[in-house]
Amino acid sequence: MTREGNLLIFLGSIVALGGCQSMPDNPAVPTGIAAYDNIPVQAGNDDQQTGVLVAGDALAIKVLREPDLSFDRVVVDESGSIQMPLIGSVTVAGLTPAGVAQELTNRLGARYLRGPQISVNVVERVGRTVTVEGEVERPGIFAIAPDTTLLGALALAQSPTQLAKRDSIFVFRQVDGRRLGARFDLGQLRSGLVPDPQILPGDTIVVGFSASKSAFQDFLRATPLLNIFTFF
Repeated sequence: MTREGNLLIFLGSIVALGGCQSMPDNPAVPTGIAAYDNIPVQAGNDDQQTGVLVAGDALAIKVLREPDLSFDRVVVDESGSIQMPLIGSVTVAGLTPAGVAQELTNRLGARYLRGPQISVNVVERVGRTVTVEGEVERPGIFAIAPDTTLLGALALAQSPTQLAKRDSIFVFRQVDGRRLGARFDLGQLRSGLVPDPQILPGDTIVVGFSASKSAFQDFLRATPLLNIFTFF
């Protein structure tokens, strides 16, 4: 067999091997039209404007004549909850301060206090940020505007790398204490074939890794050493 033929076989084996090792699709994460059920085009839930709470917000909780149940600063944890004496974990993410006060009133009043009077105020708001991870040029945490979309968030991270699996752009979001996710195709987003979904504060974007592209890049870097592009 000619040297050119050996080269083609070698190239084919590299691409095939890389394809077998590419990031597998997660069937639990919806894609296509179903992706927008979890990550809608217009989320309509700008937490800074509507006043609903997110992880990282800090609250002041006052229960009238109950100093042991009152706190100057309680931080909403990563699961969207706060811890309260007597009643334990209380999910507050997605609620307004007034909604939290009503929830605490209901739960404390059901068993422990008669007619509790409770006030809840926000003492510190978490920054409007989004996390971009995976195969992007500059992964990190970025401040976003209220109208930021998925393409805009990727641009903040200076776009995907050459090794990115461009049909595997994942967005994860915490909604009512549940973690939702969706998978988008970057090529379809850029071409306008599908809508560019709104990104909210607290979202995490993960750009997948393509093993086939990595294998081919490794092959190209090795070719000067192998001298396989020199034909006789």
